[in-house]
This record gives sequence, structure tokens and C-alpha cells, in this order.
Amino acid sequence: MKSRRGLSTVVTSTLLLTAVAILGASLVSWSNSNLKSFETNLVNTTASVTNQANENLAFENILFCYGVNEKCPLSSIPPFTMNYGVNITLTNTGTVGVQVAQIQLNGTSWGANLPSGAFMPTLPTTILPKQSVTFEQKWAWDHKSLQTISVVTSRGSIFTIQAAPP
Repeated sequence: MKSRRGLSTVVTSTLLLTAVAILGASLVSWSNSNLKSFETNLVNTTASVTNQANENLAFENILFCYGVNEKCPLSSIPPFTMNYGVNITLTNTGTVGVQVAQIQLNGTSWGANLPSGAFMPTLPTTILPKQSVTFEQKWAWDHKSLQTISVVTSRGSIFTIQAAPP
């Protein structure tokens, strides 16, 4: 009868070391990719929050107008039955460009339910630092009530002001 010997100690040790090396390399590779992903997300989030903190818009002028004149040119755009308008001048006083994504008048989005071309300029509009843009909109405002105007940027900043028509 022949006796069979099991694997030698050297072969067993080599197999175990190989398995540990493969598992260790996989673990290091996986943790590096997770760390890189976390780092990328952290950098993007930090940049976005910093840019949002540097956004600043000032309401320079709010003009409520009636009728067709040089201050209210959009009153000549159909439908002609709506002769009221509002002009809002915004100045970017921040250090980064601001993209105005939405303007709300008393909770209604700018240009809602109006024909094409009834407001200028079209949204979204980018305002570079230290520059101003005047938005013109047909809007049936009430002489005796405060009008709430909110500007929402593409980064999610909200700037709000209340103004009273004459």
C-alpha cells in the first residue's frame, strides 16, 4: 500500500499568500476608486456652494407702467387688451456670473400664459458680474397692493423684493 502525502507546506503557503495578495490588491483598488469618487463629489459640491454664496443680485429699478410709451414698450405686443407692464432692472453685484432661471410675480412664473415674445429678454438669461439687465413683462398689476417679485437662479438662489405700484 502506498501512502499519499498531502500538499506540502511550501505549496500551501504559496497558495495562501497569492490569495491574500489578490484580495489585498482588490481591496486597495476598490477603496481608491471610492475615495476618488468621494473626492470628486466633494470638490463639485464645494464649488457649487461657493459659487452660490458668491451670487448676488440687486433690484436696481422696478417700474410699473401703463399704456404704450418708451418706458413700457411691450404694451404694443398682442394681446393689446393688456396694457399694464412691469420693468425690472437687476444688477449682478456678486463675483460670479448669475443665470436667471425664473422670475415670479406674486407667485406666478414670468411669462406664464402669455404669447411668445410677450416678455424680454427670454429666460434663462446670464448676467455677468457688474452688469445689469432689464426684464420687461406684461403684467396686470393692482394699484393698491404690494407686488412680490422673486428671482430664482440656476444654482437655486432666491432673491425677493416687494414693491408697490403708483
